[in-house]
Order: sequence, then structure tokens, then C-alpha cells
Amino acid sequence: MESPEVRTLVVAELYPWPPVDGYRQRLHHIVGGLSQAGPLDVFAPLRDGGTEPVAPPWPGVARTLTVPMGDPAGPRSWIADWSRSEVPRRLLSLDWSSSVDALERWRDRYDLIWYSHVDAWWPVHPLFDGVPAIVDFDNLENLSMRLRRRIPPRIDQAAGPRERVAALARWATSRAFDVIDERRWDSIQRRCADAVDHVVVCSDLDVERSGCANAVVVPNGAEAPEDPRTDRRELAGVAPSLLFVGALDYEPNTEAMSWFLRDVWPIVRRGRPEAELRVVGRGAEALGSLVEADGVRMLGTVPDLRTELERADVSIVPIRVGAGTRLKVIEALAHHLPLVTTTVGCEGIDVMDGTHALVADGAPGFAGAVLRLVADGGLRQRLADAGRVLFEERYAWSAIRGDVEALARRTVSP
Repeated sequence: MESPEVRTLVVAELYPWPPVDGYRQRLHHIVGGLSQAGPLDVFAPLRDGGTEPVAPPWPGVARTLTVPMGDPAGPRSWIADWSRSEVPRRLLSLDWSSSVDALERWRDRYDLIWYSHVDAWWPVHPLFDGVPAIVDFDNLENLSMRLRRRIPPRIDQAAGPRERVAALARWATSRAFDVIDERRWDSIQRRCADAVDHVVVCSDLDVERSGCANAVVVPNGAEAPEDPRTDRRELAGVAPSLLFVGALDYEPNTEAMSWFLRDVWPIVRRGRPEAELRVVGRGAEALGSLVEADGVRMLGTVPDLRTELERADVSIVPIRVGAGTRLKVIEALAHHLPLVTTTVGCEGIDVMDGTHALVADGAPGFAGAVLRLVADGGLRQRLADAGRVLFEERYAWSAIRGDVEALARRTVSP
């Protein structure tokens, strides 16, 4: 007997198309999986003056609705609300009222509501009380807050004394908020989990960290390239080429590249003065004067990331803070690209040091791993081959979309 259709409403923080960053890529493929279970509608506010969204690529998407995000009342207003509430400041700093009003006319009969994050669930869920629901916890925000507090302040080396004092003051104030918000995120995540059928996390590790009995794993993934560069024994050019992919105005990436350029890259350049680092992603201004380091090319957003993945010799993932799993790691595995990562950078992905990647945390160790990999073509090939096998076994989006479809059906028909 054919399974009945599951009619789903997806409530997101950002419209997922085009899928130009990690959040949108994950949501794009989740929508693809849900569309295999039946027709669905997608709702998302437009933020920061976003342009008219492009048409969804999945034929199962019946309707989309986007509404401009209301301007927040301003920091003084939400700080006052924050001081007398139990809600993390991020949930108070955006105005969802116009979105909630717009969704009032979409209170059709749905079989399932999929919320892209707690941020989307919090203001909207009272509209759909009693409807089966799933919330994506791809980032455990309480854990992110805890790790974020361990990172020292970023101060531009070119800044004067006054600017340095101001930067330290901003850092201290922000971390003071984080101490309180860590507890608030933990509380609201548990409240959310208690109110819905399932929460989704990216790995078995995050199931344990979440403490939620109804947590289910939907890993991050990548698309298998049609014709990847499989020979990694030889360098692509005369000089070794390193690649980092990530939005530089996203704090874990900002911190990662600030650390790499300040502490790691000089060691690499001393060992291989001709080495080149290519950085793909918006927001390079967040790195200040570090973008001017010798041998570094800031490419911004690129029309086709596959070109950069194919021409690179080594992918670097110097992430030291954050939760969830890194799409950039899985993309490297999919493209037969050897990589060097930190322990945090590959958390939740079944990467073994020396088998699928080189894993190092301190600056000398990370730089040494990079230098070792660019010098040893046989090692590059072994890591790339094993990484590609791991990708095919665990992290292809085509299989993950099937898992999402199965979860949707299981949720509405236990």
C-alpha cells in the first residue's frame, strides 16, 4: 500500500534559496526530503532588506510566503525586556509580529510543522498548537555560548590604544551576557523539546549533549560531484594552494580565520614561502588588517564553489568554537580533497586523525600538519581516498533526504 501524503509547513528564519551558505544548504535539502513525503509550504521572513526570493527548486513545494522582518525596537528596548525575562537576547532582538500576522492566513490543516531552529519555533508555535512538530537543533546554542566564552577578544593589530580599550569593553560586556544566555538557551531548548515530537541534531555526539530524549540525528551532507579531481598526489599548480570556505561575518569562522592568519599562517609561510591561501566567503572586513597577510587571497562569494574545491590542494578547517557539524568538512570529503582540521572542526563527523584527515589544535601543530600534507603527495592521496569512502557511506545528501522523508512519515504515523 502506498504511504499517505504528509502535508508539511516549513517555518524558517531565512528563505532557503539560493542555498548560498550552510544554513540555507541544510534547509534546502531538508525541504527536498520533506517534499518526497508530500506537498509542503515554506514560510520565511525577509531580513536586512532582502531581495525578492528565487523560485524553489523542489517541485513538491506548493506555496511560499515571505514577509519583511519588522525592525527591532532597538537595543535599549530588548535589553530592558531581556533583563526581566528568561529568554536569550537573540530571540528578543528581532520582531516577528508581521510574520505571525501573515501566518494567520496559513492556518490550514497541516500534518506536520518543521521549524528550522528554536528562533522560528519560539514566536510561531502557538499558532499551530496540537500539530505534530519537529525543530532543528543543528546548533546547540547553550554549548556554543559556553565555547564562545573561552575565546579571547579579537583586537586588530593596527588599532590604537583607545580602539583596543573599546574592543576589550565590548568583549567583556558580550561575554557577561553570554553567561546568562547559556543557561537561558539550555532552558528554552528543553522547553521546546518537551513541546514537540522530535528535535533534530547533526550527530550522535549532539544527541548526548542535548539531553533530549526525543533527539534524532539528521547529519549534514554534501552533493556528490560528478567528476571530482581524484588524483591528489601532485599539486594542482607550482605552489601549494590552501582553501578555507565560510562566511567570515559568522563568529566561529571569524575567530577561526583570525587565529589562523595571526598564529598559524606565519609558521606555514616560513616553511613554504610560496604557499597560497584562498578564502571563499562574505564578510572579509570582519578580519580587519589580517586580510592583508602575504599569500592570502580573499575571494568573497564565488559563482561556483566546485571550481575552488577542485583547484585546492588542502582544505583547512581551523574552527575552535561552535556546535553542530561543519559542511566545509563534508564538502572536502565529497570532493576528494585532503584536509587539516581542529578537534572542534570535525566534531560529530566520523573523521579519524591520520585516516580521513589530519587533526591538530595548537598553532604549531596545525601549521605542522599543513606543511606535512602539502609536502607528502602519498599522504594526501590516502586521506582523500578514505575521506571519499566515508562521505559515500554517511554524508551524501541524496540518502539524508530519504532519512528526512522517513522521519516525517514516522512522526505523523507512529
